[in-house]
Amino acid sequence: MGFYGKLFLLCRSVVRLVFPRFLLVHPERLTAPAVYLCRHSDMQGIIMTMLWLPIPVHIWGLHVFGEREACFRHLRDFTFSARYGWPRWWATVTAWLASYGLSALYRSARVIPVYRGSAQVISTFRMSTEALKRGESLLIFPDKDYASRGAEVSELYEGFLRIDRFYHRSTGEHIPFIALYGDREAHTLTVHEPLQFTGEGDRDAETAEMIRLLQHRLGGHAAS
Repeated sequence: MGFYGKLFLLCRSVVRLVFPRFLLVHPERLTAPAVYLCRHSDMQGIIMTMLWLPIPVHIWGLHVFGEREACFRHLRDFTFSARYGWPRWWATVTAWLASYGLSALYRSARVIPVYRGSAQVISTFRMSTEALKRGESLLIFPDKDYASRGAEVSELYEGFLRIDRFYHRSTGEHIPFIALYGDREAHTLTVHEPLQFTGEGDRDAETAEMIRLLQHRLGGHAAS
């Protein structure tokens, strides 16, 4: 059986017809299992990676998008009303229609739900660890300013790095974190060298250095 569901595969095939193709730079660095990181770039990062990354991945996505009613409320009250400033009636109608397709696509893409700010987030890490142990990979968008398309990478969330603790506790090994950089002008998707925790020295210091390197590479810089 395939990794993705039929709905995701159909949507990907259709969108590939209209979205520019991104060529992979350093495809030899792709490995599985691994945790891949990319910028949101106001949804463009999600689109380019899910269209052109040649390996299957479990993307991390807010849990509300996987539940139709919760998806409807989020789209109506936040995305269309608060963010885009649409009239309430138009936001309601659009959110109601979009919630059916989006929640179904979420499940078809085998997204791992993220329960931000909730004790349920432990299930995100457990599902992620099990996926990694099966040899599957994750794709996470850790930049806090998800609407930014500028050259500077915004501050990153650090919580996703806890995956390494869960994985190491279960397997005795450290998981590689691999930054992806999408160049919208050159239409390339660069795979950077994998980064891993060593387990030696101070964990907080290693975490700070990991975040620094990832932020640097997510901005397209190869050197540390």
